[in-house]
Amino acid sequence: MNYLLLAIGLLYALSFGTVILYLLSKGERYERLSRYAIVLGLLLHTVLLALRSYEAGHAPMFSVYETLLFYAWSTILVSAIVIFRYGENLTRLITIPLTLTALAFAHYNEAPPRSLTLILRTRWFETHVIASFAAYALFTLAFAAATLYLWFRRTEEELPRDSPLPPSSGAVPMNHLRELHDIANRGILWGFFLFSLSMFTGAVWAYLAWGTYWLWEPKVLWSFIVWFYYAGAMHAYYIKEWRGRGLAVATVIGYIVVLFTYLGVGLLMKSSHSF
Repeated sequence: MNYLLLAIGLLYALSFGTVILYLLSKGERYERLSRYAIVLGLLLHTVLLALRSYEAGHAPMFSVYETLLFYAWSTILVSAIVIFRYGENLTRLITIPLTLTALAFAHYNEAPPRSLTLILRTRWFETHVIASFAAYALFTLAFAAATLYLWFRRTEEELPRDSPLPPSSGAVPMNHLRELHDIANRGILWGFFLFSLSMFTGAVWAYLAWGTYWLWEPKVLWSFIVWFYYAGAMHAYYIKEWRGRGLAVATVIGYIVVLFTYLGVGLLMKSSHSF
């Protein structure tokens, strides 16, 4: 497992390094190599999750090690979809380092596989966790796109909307800025949908496990905060004054809330979701 995890990390690091070379030199061979590396890393990552599932006898969602592995896999998956759907080259400058950080923490917290306790042996639990971390991955993608949008947005005020930016400026064309904004918005939309599914299935699971749909505990409360926050972000898209920079800033802050809900609450506060 350790060697496979190392190989995955090296492939993702190779994809990150070669996309930087592509952006600096515009050499198409570096872009192709970056794509090959991220796809091969994703395939090996899928094999690692499959092996873990086989050894544990359940989906890899139980321990902090397993959830970090799945979060990293989901983040790379949505990044690859964006690469091949949009031909987008920038968001992985953020998603890959975040993925490598998650894999490093996973390696540090590696633990032998364990069977699920009785209250977790239900498809409602597995669906709840899968939907939750898939949503986290989409929120990560939205964070990456919004961060890059804010970084390059300042150049938009200096040039006409449809004019390409000078290559020497280190920025991106205006249509790419709009693309980053669109990726962030779509990440929020689909992430919110999956997180809503996670909230619903989690409520059903809670009822089966404890006889109630709602528990007054930190993880549940912070999950509701995440859901409510992104619901507001979705509605802000339809307010003209919030489009662009305002919504991008809200997306970046939202990711910080997500990180605290996943790691901060799970590690620092006692609840039924504690690691």
